[in-house]
Amino acid sequence: MNGERVAPSSAHVVFAIARRELSIASRRKLLRLLFLMSLVPPLIFATILVVRIVAEKFTDASLDWDPVLTFIQFQCLPVALLALGLGTPSVSRDRSEEVLFLYATRPVLPWHYALGKMLAVAIPTGGLLLAPGVLIALLRQGILQEVDTLDALLMIGKLLIAALLVAWSYAGVSVGPSAAARRTRWALLLAIGLFILPASLGEAIFGDDSFPLGPPNGIARLLDTLFDGGSLVLGIGGAVILILYGTLGLFVTLSRVRREMTP
Repeated sequence: MNGERVAPSSAHVVFAIARRELSIASRRKLLRLLFLMSLVPPLIFATILVVRIVAEKFTDASLDWDPVLTFIQFQCLPVALLALGLGTPSVSRDRSEEVLFLYATRPVLPWHYALGKMLAVAIPTGGLLLAPGVLIALLRQGILQEVDTLDALLMIGKLLIAALLVAWSYAGVSVGPSAAARRTRWALLLAIGLFILPASLGEAIFGDDSFPLGPPNGIARLLDTLFDGGSLVLGIGGAVILILYGTLGLFVTLSRVRREMTP
């Protein structure tokens, strides 16, 4: 009937939670600063490309340098800091304020909440990795005319794969600790530990070219395979590690929320 209220779809609920989290985050000065920091590498690489065009025009020299791999390697660091700033307070804040039960009074299921919190980190971080890289690829195809359309599309496809996997892992490594710890400072320390310790331990024991154990060397192996012809096995291993860290963060959040989201 026309007077009946229709329950919102799951997608609507998930994205509403993500939008609310991003709205809260946008009011924090530190996060605005981290966002601006993440825009610095694209500006630097755009400037380098302009200088390269001018240098090649006036010297007739060909500067053999591919900016895409270098750009995304640099960009991962400020984006990781942004992910920590977005994700580590998200669930721990609700837990410390004991407001999780309020979600249960609305048409919000635990997985809606967990996925919404993850997307609040994954969407902006993935976008900051993908969009500038796509602009570089289009610049190389259009203005520089270094690659043809097919190569440009292939490059964009590789960037999309990298951005999705890196953003998912960043969301898991930041939101999962937020669900595990009631205080944001402990969530931040736990998230930093997950970023650093497994990768450092694996490299210390097995060497720099070993199978990846943490997000940083998982990202390195993936990017090396996608953009520099690295080992396919290690690249797939890096992708698997990134997926696992993101999924683990989702399930940790889901487990915690199921226990505490009760009216």
